[in-house]
Amino acid sequence: MKRFYIFKDGTQVGSAIEREQALHMIRQHQALETHPLLRAEFSMIEGEEEFVPYPSKQKSPRKKSGLER
Repeated sequence: MKRFYIFKDGTQVGSAIEREQALHMIRQHQALETHPLLRAEFSMIEGEEEFVPYPSKQKSPRKKSGLER
C-alpha cells in the first residue's frame, strides 16, 4: 500500500494515504507555527508500506534417544 510520510525538521510526524491528505496535514502543522524565525521545515516522502512479521518460534520436536529409562 502506498503512503505519504510527513516529516517536520527531519522527524516523522505522520502519514497519509493520499497526497492531498498529506498536504492538508502539513498545512495544519504550519498554521500552528507562531513565529516567522522559528518556522519548521516540512517534507513528504512517498513510499510503499510493508509489514514484516516476526519469525516463527515453533520448536522443532526433540529426537528420542535410543535408550529408555
